[in-house]
Amino acid sequence: MTVPTRIYLTGFMGSGKSTLGRRLADRLGYDFVDLDRHIERAVGSTVQAIFADQGEEAFRRLEAEHLRTVSRADRVVIALGGGAVTREDNLRFAKEQGRLIYLRMTPRHLADRLETRAASRPMLHEQGHPLSGAALRKRIAALLAQRESFYEQADIVLDVEMEPVDNNVSAAMKALEKQGGK
Repeated sequence: MTVPTRIYLTGFMGSGKSTLGRRLADRLGYDFVDLDRHIERAVGSTVQAIFADQGEEAFRRLEAEHLRTVSRADRVVIALGGGAVTREDNLRFAKEQGRLIYLRMTPRHLADRLETRAASRPMLHEQGHPLSGAALRKRIAALLAQRESFYEQADIVLDVEMEPVDNNVSAAMKALEKQGGK
């Protein structure tokens, strides 16, 4: 079995990048890195606090820097933040360094998953308060529409909302084996 030495997972927040990433890494015997958690440990602050204190642009700079740091490792699965690949340099970098997998879900399904977690997601706030209901669905649809063209440039696109995680891991393995190493 030939699979790439670095596998990057992209998709909207709540699409399952961390859950699928951990299981995929376990299946491959690879390490797993959640880029947002890595940044939080490195700077001693939450993503939410970085957004609030320094703004999105400062966070995106940290994200690009730490993406390059964690990509020095081999045999690793890296779950990217939902906005990471909206920066062309990050998108290009991930595709050059390994295989990029987009975990695709519909806005409705994402909203169902994120309804109870919007408080910890800065992009799902308005005027300092988490969105819910129709306002949350509208924000997710708008953000997804802005990001979809970046996500769709991934090497592999998996529709993940209707399948159990283990089935999605198997689908990812099959697609990676088909494409081979990088």
